[in-house]
Amino acid sequence: MSQNDDPVAPGLLLRLDEAFRVLEALEDGLLALEEADVAPGLRDEQATVIRLVDVRLGLDEGGIR
Repeated sequence: MSQNDDPVAPGLLLRLDEAFRVLEALEDGLLALEEADVAPGLRDEQATVIRLVDVRLGLDEGGIR
């Protein structure tokens, strides 16, 4: 994926605690959508954004790289 395709703005700056709070909110939202079994397209997009944020934070499969 090129930087031009990345939906997460490269200039977005957050403190680490803020970034983890955003990630937690995204994950909670995704879980709520999955439990309600609604909006499959939105769930896919949200999962993609979560993966992108994980990579930006240096997280890989639940661990820090």
